[in-house]
Amino acid sequence: MSDSITLVDFEGAITFGTIEMLLSKLRNSQDFQELNKPSRKRLYGIFVESIDNIYKYAIKRPGKAGPPPKISVKKRENQYMVRAGNLVNSDEVGEITFKLDRVNQLDVEALKSLYEEVINKEPRSTDTGAGLGLITMALRTPYDIEFGFEVVDVNHSFFEYEITLNG
Repeated sequence: MSDSITLVDFEGAITFGTIEMLLSKLRNSQDFQELNKPSRKRLYGIFVESIDNIYKYAIKRPGKAGPPPKISVKKRENQYMVRAGNLVNSDEVGEITFKLDRVNQLDVEALKSLYEEVINKEPRSTDTGAGLGLITMALRTPYDIEFGFEVVDVNHSFFEYEITLNG
């Protein structure tokens, strides 16, 4: 397989300024502009959702260094890979794994049905996120969302996923 081309590669804290810079970098890349409109919209949507997930859910360890959030978009042949990662509490690993395993097992119609079910559900104060972002990202790719966790310490793990799209 040929080498990949990097459209965006970022590691560090996600702020409003960073978000705009990352979105602009993707929009202005030649490979992104050459995509057909439906593929461009799918890639952009997954990228935005990935940044949003990091912004909302990445935890910080006060006074301790840890792996910073990261996000990248790469192109290899006619495929684009969005890879994102951030620090999570270890007690969230089971719930994240459940949500990702669930969306990976469902076909498009079942994902649409799950989306409707989740979006119409009343939120609870204990909800950490309904998984709508994961569902919408799964709807934008014909491939499973690849993911994993690396233990950082007894209370924290680094969560990383990769979503592949056809160009």
